[in-house]
Amino acid sequence: MSQPDQTADDILTTWYENYYSTTAATADGSLFERYLHASMEAPYGSGVRFSRVLEVGGNRGEHIRYVRHQYDEYWLTDLRRPRPDEALAADPRLRVEACDVEALPYPDRHFDRVIATCLLHHLGSPFAALREMRRVTAPGGLVTILLPTDPGMAYRVGKAITSGRAARRQGIADLYRIVTALDHRNHFPSLLAQARHVFGADTVTVSWRPFRLPLWHANAFAVLTASPRLPGLPGPPR
Repeated sequence: MSQPDQTADDILTTWYENYYSTTAATADGSLFERYLHASMEAPYGSGVRFSRVLEVGGNRGEHIRYVRHQYDEYWLTDLRRPRPDEALAADPRLRVEACDVEALPYPDRHFDRVIATCLLHHLGSPFAALREMRRVTAPGGLVTILLPTDPGMAYRVGKAITSGRAARRQGIADLYRIVTALDHRNHFPSLLAQARHVFGADTVTVSWRPFRLPLWHANAFAVLTASPRLPGLPGPPR
């Protein structure tokens, strides 16, 4: 259980180290986790090629197993250096680095595809992160971003009957509530508006899941895909 003298980082560390895998509907290997990742990759079969791919907020590389298209290099990054499993780490195409998505250490137009899964709602400045993702993507490349529709009705109901119920059964409902408040600091309409602004000069599509209707209260998440038409935005001061 959380204590009054704990910092936000302490609370989140306790959650992810001790409770996430037994509580979250999107925990490793769950049906919903597989559906999330597969939905992002559905348009890109083995006949598609993105030579150089960057994943931001990639954790341990859970998304890579769902990537069906061809690539020559896959850069797996997170704020803390990712620790992929042994089989994944043995792939010579994989590059693993620690970096901040709000100030990426890569040149302009360096990647053919950039991937972000369930990341933006955690960040202090999603606007800066979006600008950076666009900056490092080559014109004609793709940025793929998965956005949970929190606090939409379908999202909240689904979370209450999965993660919320599991937390109550484990006697950690109070911890679950504060983790939800701390972890999802940015709401969906704000993130979508920021993304549409940053990619305003580009080709942007939004795919809704699971019901495909463009109603955020009726869906659990959306996949935003942007293809920059123009050279990337200037990077932040170094």
